[in-house]
Amino acid sequence: MTGIAGRAIRGTVSLVIFTMCGLVTPTASGAEPPKVVLLTGGDPLQAAVLMQTQAIRTVLNAELPLGSETFLDTLDGLRFGADRLTPELVALLRKKYDSEHIDLVIAIGNYAAEFARTHHAAIWPGTPVLVTSVPEAWLRRTGEFPSTFVMMPYRIEIGKTLTIAESLQPEASHLVVIGGSAEVDARFSDEIVETAAQRREKWRSIERWEGLSVPELRSRLAKLDKRTTAVLYGTQYRDQGGRRYFPFELVNRIAEDAPVPIYGWYANYIAQGAAAGAVYDLEENGRMTGEIAARMLMGDKTLRTGAVAPALPARCIANIAVLHRLGISERSLGPDCKWLNVPHPPYREYWKEMAVALFVIGAQAFTIVAMLGQRRERRIAERKAATRHADLTRASRIATVGELSASIAHEVGQPLGAILSNVEAADLMMQASGNSDTELREILTDVRRDALRANDVIVRLRALLQKQAITFAPVTFDTVLERATSLVRPEARRRGIVVHTRFGTNEAQVFADQVQLQQVLLNLAINALDAMENAEQQDRELSITTRAAGEGLELVVSDRGIGIPEDNADQLFEAFYTTKERGTGLGLSIVRSIAEAHRGGVSARRRTGGGTEFVLWLPLASEMLNPAHRTDIETTSA
Repeated sequence: MTGIAGRAIRGTVSLVIFTMCGLVTPTASGAEPPKVVLLTGGDPLQAAVLMQTQAIRTVLNAELPLGSETFLDTLDGLRFGADRLTPELVALLRKKYDSEHIDLVIAIGNYAAEFARTHHAAIWPGTPVLVTSVPEAWLRRTGEFPSTFVMMPYRIEIGKTLTIAESLQPEASHLVVIGGSAEVDARFSDEIVETAAQRREKWRSIERWEGLSVPELRSRLAKLDKRTTAVLYGTQYRDQGGRRYFPFELVNRIAEDAPVPIYGWYANYIAQGAAAGAVYDLEENGRMTGEIAARMLMGDKTLRTGAVAPALPARCIANIAVLHRLGISERSLGPDCKWLNVPHPPYREYWKEMAVALFVIGAQAFTIVAMLGQRRERRIAERKAATRHADLTRASRIATVGELSASIAHEVGQPLGAILSNVEAADLMMQASGNSDTELREILTDVRRDALRANDVIVRLRALLQKQAITFAPVTFDTVLERATSLVRPEARRRGIVVHTRFGTNEAQVFADQVQLQQVLLNLAINALDAMENAEQQDRELSITTRAAGEGLELVVSDRGIGIPEDNADQLFEAFYTTKERGTGLGLSIVRSIAEAHRGGVSARRRTGGGTEFVLWLPLASEMLNPAHRTDIETTSA
């Protein structure tokens, strides 16, 4: 029910009281606030009592010009059954208020109302009494009250609470009624059972749990099934062991992890963990009581004695958090049902987290856009770097050939000298007799062979020096490397180094640029020759080997030189790092760049017994013909 409807009900009830009642006269002297006794039947710390007394005091102090002076007295008869203490209580209250002029007594609850009816004349003679927070059914059973009493009952609508249970658990047919061992507990349980018995078509079996301890209640509840069983809690002021409770605090203990919903008819039951019910709002009742008490104290002439206000109606309230925990939908409750503990929409409950998330997403979007821009700039820079790298690679090839130039000149000079000698011999023999045609043919054959040999050397040298586009194609691994080895042998002989070769990959192919592949071998071989410059004669050996390795092929270049320091192995392939006095530090860096451009790798390690072993690995051509790999290679070489 909305706040507007609640205020309308309160206004209607107040109007009825004002027009029906006329009780209290103003205080004799306007200089003092009126004195009000709040007489409670329960412990003043009990939530039901505390909410009402606080609301009454708040309204009185707000409505009355001078506020009010209130006295609080508690009987707590619901838990203690204090009939045997009544004489002492009466004597104490008579002595307490003997010299006080009390303007109004407000009796809260059944026990306080009965006590005031019986003893008000002895304790507060002639003082009007406002009775509040008493069930309408109890008021009908109790009979008439003195004419100086004004009654404000409330309505316990057990049938309406059962209707709510039936709508939330349509398949349930077993009803469990929880109550205590006190007299008032038994009366409430009786009313529940009597009302449920009139609904036999729905509740085929009814079970009463009375005076059970909290552990026993929790144990029994844990065995229930929400599909077949509903639980309605009345009150439990005492259990069978004599332990005393405030009824609302028991709800919290038994409903916390119960697998079934627990229903009740007090608003604080729902707040403490009960699922739903047609409830009596104690705080609302306290405000209405304070409003009527203020009117009485201000001497409203429209009021008269003996009035009974219309009962405060019970309204549907549901604890949505509890229903969701139990997997029960609240849709069947209707629009007039008030919801408690409704989960906030995500944007309200987690607005800070969502703001942070939006900020992070925005920052990420900005970062992605910036990264895309940087990526474009990086690709432009990479293309420029690739161009510079190609020029640097060519310069390195020229430097390598420069180191080989003496050997090449010597190698070319020998076949050219032989050509010249053979040509001169042929000339002399041609001038002699013509009976030497066979020898002439042999000489001419030698000329042709040596000329081809010289031409082959020069062609390879020119190919190595020539600036040309990098072209990837399937090439036979051993064939390409054997050609490059022929360029290494003369330099090795000049330095007194023996070259051992073992090409073992047969006709296996790699996807490569053959000039760059030859350059790798030349760089590694020259590096190995340099490493053996000061080696003993028996250790001056260069080994060049090829072999299959997994999904690729390996080139292994080994020497018996000084070896590499353990702590410098990771730096060997960095640009401009060198251990040579006249080295540029580019040879091995270029080797690594070429290996990575071919989707391969290169590594170095110390050999047992001294020396270094360099290993180049390249994937087989069949692996690299995959369109994705080939696109990567073409992008790298562009």
